[in-house]
Amino acid sequence: MSHEAMLETIKTELDDADAATLQSVWETLRQTKQSSAELPIAVGGQVARRSSTTTALASKKSLKFVGENAPFDPNRNLSLEERVAAKRLLKADNREWLLQKFKDLKAAWLMVVDGQVIASGKKFSDYPEPEQILEVCHRTKKFPFLFINEEVLAIEESSSAWHSTVDPDDFYPTIKVKFRTHTGAATVVADFDTGASAIFVDYVFLVKQNVIQLKAQEEGESTQHLNQTFGYLPRKVTVEIVLASGEVCSRELNIACVVAWENSPFVKINPKRTALVGRKVFLLLKPRILLDFEKQESKLWAPLQRRKKKNQS
Repeated sequence: MSHEAMLETIKTELDDADAATLQSVWETLRQTKQSSAELPIAVGGQVARRSSTTTALASKKSLKFVGENAPFDPNRNLSLEERVAAKRLLKADNREWLLQKFKDLKAAWLMVVDGQVIASGKKFSDYPEPEQILEVCHRTKKFPFLFINEEVLAIEESSSAWHSTVDPDDFYPTIKVKFRTHTGAATVVADFDTGASAIFVDYVFLVKQNVIQLKAQEEGESTQHLNQTFGYLPRKVTVEIVLASGEVCSRELNIACVVAWENSPFVKINPKRTALVGRKVFLLLKPRILLDFEKQESKLWAPLQRRKKKNQS
């Protein structure tokens, strides 16, 4: 029977069919159409299996990075705000590509040159320092693109105590912290938030205190907090805290130096805030912290094991 004759026969048979029969035929045709995607197909004389997995892999491979690295210029004088704005557009154009690369590499950050990932790290603390970025600039003759996985700086939405906030009878816990580099140092009474991992500080404050200065090769970044986008400069500094005994504990960490701090989401709860310190530095230094809600004070002691050893000696 020819194809045309078969179709005519089917049409004749269905003329008197009830609704249930027609629905059954329609469902059969739909399932047959889906199954056809799994059937072998001939490609260049070879049998290839077309499946959802093959389609997914093809879609994954088709993702390409969009954007060209600018030629290296040691005198580049773009402001951090301009660099953040340019990066925001670049991230938007490459959102799917970046999500895939972060997932495949399990990376906290990526370095991209000519559309290829030339370096990556699994921790924010491994983010390249200005000198390392400069070496790449000299080697490639281009400014590399650096991207940070937004999950690294994610902040749990919460509010707590110590510094007064915009809410009546609400306070935020505070910790005195010093930020130090070879060019300068600055001490702040920072809000302490265990819902955050990283440290967020007013970029302009750190520049004025000569703790940091923007380098030609550095990249601005952006992410979101409280449904608001903000820009920042990743920079490694020495973070110091003072224990109740007077002992100074310190650790080198990458912090987020936030652009336009006064308009950022970090001042919504506490307009007088200069810095927000997350749990990461304390997980590394391991002090014991007493939050006295009656006196609204924070006190830091050495880890219990270290204190025991000191008393035994």
